[in-house]
Amino acid sequence: MIRNLTKLTKSAILNKTIGNRFYQSSSKGSFSGNGNAFKSIVGVSVGVSALFAGCVFLDQEKVPESTNTTPSVDEKKSQPPKTKEDYQKKMDDEYDIEQFKYVIIGGGTAAYHAIDKILENDKEATILLISKEYEVPYQRPPLTKSLWATKDDNVVNTLDFSDWSGKKQNLLYEQESAYGNEILQFIRTKKVIDLHIDEKLVLLNDGKLIRYDKCLIATGGEPRQLKFTSTNDKKISTYRTVEDFRKLYEVVKDGGKHVTVLGGGFLGSELTCAINSNFQDKNIKIDQVFPESGVLSTLFPDYLSKYATEEIIKSGVNVHTGTLIKDVVDNTENGRLTVTLNNGKTFETDHVVVAAGIIPNTNVVKSTTLEIDPINGGYVVNPELQARTDLYVAGDVASYYDFSLGVRRRVEHHDHARATGEMAGSNMSTKNTPAPYTYQPFFWSDLTPGVGFEAVGNTSSKLKTFSVWEKPSSDETKQSYTKGNIYYLNDNNTVVGVLCYGNYGKMDTARDLILKRRTIEDLNQLQHAIDFDEHH
Repeated sequence: MIRNLTKLTKSAILNKTIGNRFYQSSSKGSFSGNGNAFKSIVGVSVGVSALFAGCVFLDQEKVPESTNTTPSVDEKKSQPPKTKEDYQKKMDDEYDIEQFKYVIIGGGTAAYHAIDKILENDKEATILLISKEYEVPYQRPPLTKSLWATKDDNVVNTLDFSDWSGKKQNLLYEQESAYGNEILQFIRTKKVIDLHIDEKLVLLNDGKLIRYDKCLIATGGEPRQLKFTSTNDKKISTYRTVEDFRKLYEVVKDGGKHVTVLGGGFLGSELTCAINSNFQDKNIKIDQVFPESGVLSTLFPDYLSKYATEEIIKSGVNVHTGTLIKDVVDNTENGRLTVTLNNGKTFETDHVVVAAGIIPNTNVVKSTTLEIDPINGGYVVNPELQARTDLYVAGDVASYYDFSLGVRRRVEHHDHARATGEMAGSNMSTKNTPAPYTYQPFFWSDLTPGVGFEAVGNTSSKLKTFSVWEKPSSDETKQSYTKGNIYYLNDNNTVVGVLCYGNYGKMDTARDLILKRRTIEDLNQLQHAIDFDEHH
């Protein structure tokens, strides 16, 4: 949910690089709207932090800057540290290590909602947010949905869009004026390359060390990369960030181009349909290539996957099912790319987007071993989302135990990132007993006017399914998949997932059905488990 904020330009936060030091300052801003813990940090005096001085590694001794080898009187009087606290203070002073009560690694949805909960619970919080991206935290779903429908080429700067109800929103959760003060600091375009858990130290890629009391890893995932003969990264790209959106938008905005999307999952299918439906009038042509027999094949039953693929083809997309891109080479004669498929066919394109999923980013801890889920990937956490004492994990990179389903999972959806971020932030900052994560997140997608749904739980197409569809009108001669409920059942005939196709606003009912864990003796009992009334 985007808060109603006073709009400020990007110059509200000024970044200056002087030598090897980074300074961040912020103009004061005013907030309107209610229920936002970020309101409490606006108006405080700006804290200027020199966060990037020097280059120190975890096992590196510091070399004194002075060439004077004669000990001073103070040095002669200095004594070795007697306690751990003395040792840490000496180390922090010697290496210019700044300390924060909370350090958040990652700048996405989970990070934002964690910060919001921390600010709500802890009035004495000092928070450092570290992001490898330039932008402050923002929503990812509009990158493949609403941002493409704005019909305003300035969207790459404003990031304004309208949601499904027509409400105006902005991609950023908060404007930049919310960051860069004494309570909340933001480091952009930096990576954490190591985490020393015992010493509670974070190492940045420029060598700077930062100490924390409590830390959250919310690093999400990295797009899968594919290698081709062509290495032209201006014409072959992945798609994950707002910067990726800006670059791809520049490719298609003037029309007359051909785009190839590699991938038939959520990302590839949503991006294909968003560009096709909003830029078809500008003569943008799209080929979608994937190895499966239909789109969203890991989610939809086979018949529905094929139906959805047919709908995308009807909308004007040239879809290649059961196909791989064998190679992409530069065409030196016309400056385009030549795509070769594994069936021997070739075609020319102006841009290739690799949308082949993500790999959970578990590269931030090297000095200490954290358990990685060998099946799902991601850092293994306990029910309170802890990987170790005072170290939490949220979002795409968290492998957690799903109490509703009785299995360990790793989920890559917006609602899960929001919910785990809130839970981790609450558990990090509460004075009460930390609470377990028991929420069942939902997800949604809209591809074409006839292909849209909401779903919750384990909706793997490998499971047994039972579908209930609204009866077609009397003049329809064949089954039309306009509104229906698909129930996913495990080996015990227990409902573990529900997908409501064209039937919106039913996720609470679906969650209740999953939580009952009731064995369904007769599948016809599910005929009326969820109604078809409108609740969007």
